[in-house]
Amino acid sequence: MAITIEMPKLSDTMEEGVLSAWLVDEGDAVSAGDIIAQVETDKATMDLEAFDEGVLLKKMIDEGDAVPIGELIAVLGDEDEDISDIVGGDAAGNGVADEATASGETESSEDAAPETADTASAAADAPSGDGSLQDRTPEPVPAPTDASGERVKASPLARRVAQEHTVDLSTVEGTGPNGRIVRRDVEAALAEQEATPEPAEAADTSAPEPAPQPQPAESVKIDVGYETEPISQMRKAISRRLAQSKFTAPHFYLTIDVDMARAAEVRAELNELAEAKDRSRISYNDLITKACALALSEHPYVNASYHADEGEIRLYDDVHVGIAVAIDEGLITPVIRNADQKGLTQIAEETRTLAGKARDRELQPEDYEGATFTTSNLGMFGIEEFTAILNPPNAAILAVGGIRDEPVVEEGEIVPGKRMKVTLSCDHRVVDGAVGAQFLDTMRGYLEDPMTMLL
Repeated sequence: MAITIEMPKLSDTMEEGVLSAWLVDEGDAVSAGDIIAQVETDKATMDLEAFDEGVLLKKMIDEGDAVPIGELIAVLGDEDEDISDIVGGDAAGNGVADEATASGETESSEDAAPETADTASAAADAPSGDGSLQDRTPEPVPAPTDASGERVKASPLARRVAQEHTVDLSTVEGTGPNGRIVRRDVEAALAEQEATPEPAEAADTSAPEPAPQPQPAESVKIDVGYETEPISQMRKAISRRLAQSKFTAPHFYLTIDVDMARAAEVRAELNELAEAKDRSRISYNDLITKACALALSEHPYVNASYHADEGEIRLYDDVHVGIAVAIDEGLITPVIRNADQKGLTQIAEETRTLAGKARDRELQPEDYEGATFTTSNLGMFGIEEFTAILNPPNAAILAVGGIRDEPVVEEGEIVPGKRMKVTLSCDHRVVDGAVGAQFLDTMRGYLEDPMTMLL
């Protein structure tokens, strides 16, 4: 019995996947547990595992194709098994379904339905749009006939485009299934019609020639060169999630300036001990992660999320800090779990391991899902201050600027100082101004006296 393989949901935010590589060919025997393909998700490139055994009878998509979750991507079965009822054409995939796909229209569904079902098939025939010929409101268009009164076979979209652009379908040669006229045929006829010059009208010698009128200046068209690249699954997810966050969660921002002089001293001392014991060095970001985690355990509404559909605010028992990591395709946030319960050295080691896996696109879902709070540090790029968009569903995210060497006043005297600005972006549906300010004050206390984080 034939077994269908569909695009699986490989991450919590995944809506579609790109089949980046097939690892087996049609006709190959497949066992349960075999890796048959690799799929690019919005977070990483994942292995696609077969859960059944059989022969790979048909690949329904090619390498590089992006399909939504649940879309059919392959068929397993017994050797020489008839799967035409699944693939919509012959087993080799050369039937009506493939021909309709090549035409750019959903012709296969129309051919399976009676010719009179114009309105329903027109809705499926019209892709969402950019204002081009195929982007039309799906209204029923009467079926055309030729000179003998016989009905012309044409798709609803082809009829609509022909009607809007005054193209006589009886003069158009169809290239769709069974000679059916499809959109591309109408567009070709329209292009040919526009390319044919109108016959010149005979000059009227009886009338005087009109006086020449001044012509408006022609607009100058400036060609700007550019290169294109396909939008990656990660970039699509970033666009979708952050646009949703920015325009649904009411953001507000709180900024403080932190004295990092004592943190610098303690970090240097700890790194001497780490080197002596051959342990990972501790970065300023590790200190910030620990300080945030401890502050989150004291301010539960910052370690929370808003869920309108369920009518609830979730206050999390555990503190899982997501750390934004820049990679070629965008950003990903590996998670330090139970960060409030871990020492600085353990946080440092986990952070470096996860950051390396992120850059190599080797993160697994358990590595990046479930953050209750997020930090984003651009200090290493010379950024002193910025605001970050909430990482849904988190109620807050901390934007960390660089540490500045600057003069400061202490006890009435100007002395060298180290300062760092941080900005907390808050979801006002969960975090009020006073709550966010109290969280920042607690976090600043840990950073300005780091020994308290070691107690």
